[in-house]
This record gives sequence, C-alpha cells and structure tokens, in this order.
Amino acid sequence: MKTATRRLNSEDRRAAIVQAVQRVFAEKGFDGTTTRELAEEAGVSEALLFKHFPNKEALYSAMQTSCCRGNDPAIERLKALEPSTSALVTLVHFMFSRKVGTRRANDEEDAIHMRLMYRSMLEDGEFAQLHLRHLTAGWILKIEECIKAAVKSGDAVDGPVLCNLEGWFCHHLAVILKLHLSPSTPVIDYQVSRAKIIEQAVWFVLRGMGLKEEVIKRYYNPKALSLFSG
Repeated sequence: MKTATRRLNSEDRRAAIVQAVQRVFAEKGFDGTTTRELAEEAGVSEALLFKHFPNKEALYSAMQTSCCRGNDPAIERLKALEPSTSALVTLVHFMFSRKVGTRRANDEEDAIHMRLMYRSMLEDGEFAQLHLRHLTAGWILKIEECIKAAVKSGDAVDGPVLCNLEGWFCHHLAVILKLHLSPSTPVIDYQVSRAKIIEQAVWFVLRGMGLKEEVIKRYYNPKALSLFSG
C-alpha cells in the first residue's frame, strides 16, 4: 500500500520549485536553461511551473531573492557588537572561519550558491550584486566602524587604505581562499591545516588593517572565537 504524499499548498510548492531550480541555474546559467529542464528538476509539469511563475525571468528573480535572503543568528550577534578592536578581530576571524573552515551540513547548498556567484560575475553580475548588497549594508559597515574604533583607542595605526575597502579586501581574500580549497584536492597545497590557514589569513588581514602585533596577540584566540563560527 502506497503512503499518501502530502499535497503542498501554493506557497510551499512555490518555495519548493525555487529551491529545486538553484542547481540547474548554477550549472547552466539563465540563458542555457530551458523551462522544461527547470520543471523536471522541480518535479512538476511546465504548466504547473508557469502557474506559479509567468516566465523564466520571474522564476530566476525569485531564486535570486531566496538565495540572498539569509538570517544567520551568528552573523546577527556579531553585527550587534559594539565597535571595538575585540569586535574587529572577532569579525575577521568569523569571515575566514565561515569561508575556509571545515565542511558543514549545508555544504551542497553552499556550493550551489558559490557557482551562482561565480557564473553571475562572468555574465551580467546581477545575482552577485544582489547578494553583496546585503554584505555592504551590515558587514562592511561594521568592519569600518570597528577599524575606526581601533584607531581611536590606539590599537591600530591609521594607514592610507580606506576603511570600507579594507572590509571588502578581507571578504575577497576569504572568498578566493575558499575557491582554491573547494575541490576535493585543493588547487594549492598550502602544506598546513585549514585551521592554520584561517589563523594566518586573519593575522595577514589584521596587520593590513593597521593593528599592532601586541594587540592582535592580546585579542586573537582562535579556539575561543570558534564559538561564533560554528
């Protein structure tokens, strides 16, 4: 006797379709994907697909919005920290730990989002811009505030690099490290563990942001900070 399959309501079906088509868009891009392929991936007919989305553009737009709408509790906690040297060290470590750290349960979904980002950058950049807009509103601004607080307290030297660019450079380095380490056999053998790569990258960035060596030693405890990046 077959087990009855729960019938999805309209909102749940729409969400399920959006979730299912991410992989196809990531692998083939917008222009290289047909509505038939998208319907097959979602396990629905083209007629049902068009019932929820009038065209491929609408489905792609819904997919973009879904991918870029994140609500990570750890990130929200970090964004709530008062701007300070300690907060800056925590933010930078978190960035590298999340990008470069060991694989997590949602690694497949994360890999799909990476492909969407890289494909977007090679094409019109629309998805990447939408995704990074959220980063600008919260993360980059918080980094800038923390750098200014560190300089004001005497923990950092006010150098020639603009604060907002330092936040972006931190993000870009974390992303490119993630890219090189993504294959089962990393593109580059750094000859150290991922934990060591994270630690070295954090030191590199914090020194570049103008933090003094003794200050980094005072605030940077990778094991303690792992509580924020789990």
